[in-house]
Amino acid sequence: MNRDRIKGIVYLLITAIIWGGSFISQFVGGNILGSFTFNFYRCFLGCITIAIMVISDSKSKTGKFSFFIEGEDPLMIIKNSTWCGLILFVAMITQQFGIEITDTAKSGLITSLEVICVPILMLIIYKRKIRFVTWVFIIMAMVGIMMLSVNSISGINRGDVLVFISTILYSITIIQVPKYIKNIDPLKFSFFRFAIITILCFMFSFIFKEKIFSLDDIEHAITSVLYSGILSVGVAYTFSILGQKYCEPIIATLIMSLEGIFAAIFGWILLGQTLNFVQILGIFIAFISIAIVQISDLKS
Repeated sequence: MNRDRIKGIVYLLITAIIWGGSFISQFVGGNILGSFTFNFYRCFLGCITIAIMVISDSKSKTGKFSFFIEGEDPLMIIKNSTWCGLILFVAMITQQFGIEITDTAKSGLITSLEVICVPILMLIIYKRKIRFVTWVFIIMAMVGIMMLSVNSISGINRGDVLVFISTILYSITIIQVPKYIKNIDPLKFSFFRFAIITILCFMFSFIFKEKIFSLDDIEHAITSVLYSGILSVGVAYTFSILGQKYCEPIIATLIMSLEGIFAAIFGWILLGQTLNFVQILGIFIAFISIAIVQISDLKS
């Protein structure tokens, strides 16, 4: 396995770990601040975090504190980022609305359906055929993730439908990223993508008359905003882009789908939630399936 591939896998694993803890912060923060206001603050914080990364990266490359460096095409970066940002904005808000009216266990499970959505969309859009062995382990990974939700799944509600719609939109962004970050800096792509989302969330928070400047609400939601803004948006989304630079979309999706697994593990370790034998077996099946896909992909 080459060094770039290992780097991509590490980036994506860190992304899955951080996103594993994000569903609770989204649920709490969205209910306190409102969907658009919460996403405005977390994307604004994410932009600040990414901007620091961009300037630090430019300093290490050129010796100067700057945003753009010589030879870059700012217009191309902004154009590509804006198009992808519009789709991600709809995905984030749709997921946020859904999370607020369903439970986090179901949200994590439905979001993990990206494992199935990405290869199907690639087959439809790009006519990209998926090897039979890859399908086998994709389905095995999905079964493992579903086993985590034993005893916690109730009937389908409106929130579940919204989260599923967002899952399809997120799957589209996963397919888009490798195409739109070719020959441009992934960090700057990430910055401008969230800059457009920040602006849109700010506008819609006024349209829907959310209390965007309520200091009392911000104080109550500050932990959720900080986690979602700095870690989930600033670090994890950027790492997901960096990871997709070195791993193809199907492999990247499989690794990122582990967010549901890590959510269960964190709940077990930090919140004292129990995991029964079936759920532990599900974690094992998901991890093994994804590892075998990696190995079989290298041998093909």
